[in-house]
Amino acid sequence: MPTPPRDPNDADERIAGDQLLHDRYRLTAKLGSGGMADVFLAEDLRLGRLVAVKVLRAPFAEDHEFVQRFRVEAQAAALLNHPNIVTVHDRGHDDGRWYLVMEYVRGDTLRQRIRRDGPLRPEQAVRIAREILAALRAAHERHIVHRDVTSQNVILGADGRAKVADFGIARIGASALTRTGVMMGTCHYLSPEQARGLPADERSDVYGAGVVLFEMLTGRVPFSGDSDVAVALKQVSEAPPRPRDLDPAIPEALERVVLRALAKEPADRFQTAAEFSAALGAAMAAPDAAPRETPSPAASTAVTTISEGSSPATLAQARTVVAADTVCETAVRRPRRRLRRWIVAVAAAVALAAGVVFSIYYFSVGAVVPDVVGQSAAQARAAVGEAGLRLVTHREYVDGVAAGAVSRQRPKAGVKVDDGAKVDIWISRGPVHLPTPDVRGLPGGEAEARLADADLGPVRKSERSDDVAEGQVYRQDPAPGETVARGDTVTYWVSTGPPRVAVPDVVGLSSGDAGAELEAAGFTVNVDLTYGWGEYPDTVVGQDPVSGTKLDKGAEVTISVAVF
Repeated sequence: MPTPPRDPNDADERIAGDQLLHDRYRLTAKLGSGGMADVFLAEDLRLGRLVAVKVLRAPFAEDHEFVQRFRVEAQAAALLNHPNIVTVHDRGHDDGRWYLVMEYVRGDTLRQRIRRDGPLRPEQAVRIAREILAALRAAHERHIVHRDVTSQNVILGADGRAKVADFGIARIGASALTRTGVMMGTCHYLSPEQARGLPADERSDVYGAGVVLFEMLTGRVPFSGDSDVAVALKQVSEAPPRPRDLDPAIPEALERVVLRALAKEPADRFQTAAEFSAALGAAMAAPDAAPRETPSPAASTAVTTISEGSSPATLAQARTVVAADTVCETAVRRPRRRLRRWIVAVAAAVALAAGVVFSIYYFSVGAVVPDVVGQSAAQARAAVGEAGLRLVTHREYVDGVAAGAVSRQRPKAGVKVDDGAKVDIWISRGPVHLPTPDVRGLPGGEAEARLADADLGPVRKSERSDDVAEGQVYRQDPAPGETVARGDTVTYWVSTGPPRVAVPDVVGLSSGDAGAELEAAGFTVNVDLTYGWGEYPDTVVGQDPVSGTKLDKGAEVTISVAVF
């Protein structure tokens, strides 16, 4: 679960007294609330770790249907084990309270990140989107549909990895636990089929992931409105805006992928999360590639016009659009040509007046934001200060921008703002992707430090090596120079010395043959003469250690040789 939006030590976030579940989980702070449950930070007293505990709210705990949905959530989530999915540890029932115990992930939700830092760079957005799609693919392979893929349900951990949380309204196989006429989900991310009250499948999650990608690239969701009903109607009937109309810097190939994921008809979208992810990879590899001859999602959008002559069936279908527990009503519209012409005339007059006002404002009031992208922090500070604006500095890892240079700014260059307005800039801390350092031949401790300095996760293993001295690294994965992302793990192997060799069986051989065989195997030979064997002179009648024992090369093997 995400880091709480407020400090758990705040008085209104702390839990009075010791609240224990099953004498194991001590609830310490409230992290947040969902549609039917509260989420708490808790201490697992048995394992000594922090966990997130979701507790079903009292009104719903008495509702058999909601309890069943909550139990299915636990069943669905417990089936999933993936690095991009929040792990479920336990579930239970204690004194009338149903609860679910989950991994506690320290970090921000994706929504918090977007609200704080604004739109993400295309390569960052695509990386996170592909991690979300990897999580959905793992769920879909088990026939689990998330049904509520939102930026609030994606957590960015301290290592930058995205984790999908809250399979709370997941649908397993063909079972549907939503009430008749009630559809679970968040309106801004709801697929058109869910908004119509139709069954959701894997392609509904593709749509939700498409909305999240749109939000990462533009800083806003495709559809908004004054109410959940208005948003749900737009999900069903309006084509999404084109991302490049909001930010021309978005690659055309990436825009086409986003719009296909947001197609109104499930058949026009990517059919699987894997297909969506592959398309994103291809778009970033060839951002300016010409489009293939495929139907435009916007063109395939089914927008039903309701008029006075519409059939009763069409009117009934238009009147009932289910979204977020609300029945949305659409109105019957009658064609009024005069009214339409009057509206066009008024709109033109308003636009002309607005243009005049804007021109007066632009050329007489405020300041123009300077272009500081690519400059050093000092140069950007000077330029923004000279324009009479206030500078706010952030730092980020970004590919293609030298460390210390401005990678992006908000507002963009040339925008007219009030005097003293804030200008946010992001200073590059270096690339996201970098070549793997070569740690072979280094002592194990030095190799670990070098990998950590490169923001990589060192994983140490030990094995014997013929060629590398004990304590030194003789192998690593990924190989030196291979491109990795910051936060990725690099495994390295430290030599524990040369491999041990099995002692051969030399009993029954002559002393000369036995000595030669042992020396060939890398051992030194010590001869112990044994008297009283009579008919077996110069024959090995015993050895120490016995055959099959593994020793380091150079170790001593004693052979007992018979004499008269």
